[in-house]
Amino acid sequence: MKHMKQLLVFLMGILTLSPSAKAQADSLLLDPKVDIVMLLPTLDSMFEIAKTVNPSMKQELAAQRANQWNVAYTRWIWSQNISMFYNYSLGSLPFFAYTDPTKPISTGLVQIKEGFRMGINVSLSVFDIMGQQGRVNEAKEKVILQKYKRDAEAMELKRKLAQFYADMVGYDRLYQGRNEDYLTQLVACQVAEKEYREGVIHMSEYARQKNVLSDAEAAYHESFRFYFGALKQFEAILGVPLHTIMIKQKKN
Repeated sequence: MKHMKQLLVFLMGILTLSPSAKAQADSLLLDPKVDIVMLLPTLDSMFEIAKTVNPSMKQELAAQRANQWNVAYTRWIWSQNISMFYNYSLGSLPFFAYTDPTKPISTGLVQIKEGFRMGINVSLSVFDIMGQQGRVNEAKEKVILQKYKRDAEAMELKRKLAQFYADMVGYDRLYQGRNEDYLTQLVACQVAEKEYREGVIHMSEYARQKNVLSDAEAAYHESFRFYFGALKQFEAILGVPLHTIMIKQKKN
């Protein structure tokens, strides 16, 4: 029930999110001043979301349900050899009917050559009788096996989700640090340019500051590339766009 509520909230978020809100959410995800951990639900919560939309998990769940239906079918497969009939018989071969249970069998039997007949026909082989429980047990074991496969698939999904989440958070922290380095060096370069124009520092010092700024800018863009790639990889393994599950940020 809890997971269904989470899924419902997620679906409502997709339907109600406007293009402008999506753009705002994306800008928050890519803002180096905002920690992505603060924007997203807990990893456990995102794992529950991933389980509901992951194609492999859906496939394993469908196979498990199919095996459960097969157990019910196998339990009653023996009944295919039991049939009811109702017909009208006419011919020269008579059959006997016991008409009066108060009389001895010899006097209570009468021959009927034609008329309506109804009854139940049972035809069970020794194999059907002796092998029925084995077939049921086999079907039950397939249900258990499928459950183990689904649990293994869930464990693998959780492992991948944790791995990509760690990569995304790590690259986000790197992105934040490179952004601070770039902004700091940008201010230092502006100060160096002013001092150079005023004759306080030599041209070589100003050039050195420009080179450091260039390196800081390159490192900033590279960190963004790593972070953006990790973000998209995590989004792919999660199975839903991150902006649809973002925690609403309080306005200062």
